[in-house]
Amino acid sequence: MFAAVLGYGVLAHWPSLAVLGGGLLIGKAVLNILAPEGGTILRRSLAGYALGAIYVAAGLLLIHYGS
Repeated sequence: MFAAVLGYGVLAHWPSLAVLGGGLLIGKAVLNILAPEGGTILRRSLAGYALGAIYVAAGLLLIHYGS
């Protein structure tokens, strides 16, 4: 589903939607990467999606002020 959001954003030429899809994918990837380390699913989710949110915020700022 997250890859579909990213793909639709790219194909529809909506960079903000593409950045959102990328941030969601980053959050899911970090959640899965941290699985061998242990910890609760909530803790790994918070870490992963917080990193994804930072990516989205930085991307949206670049889109807004870069164009």
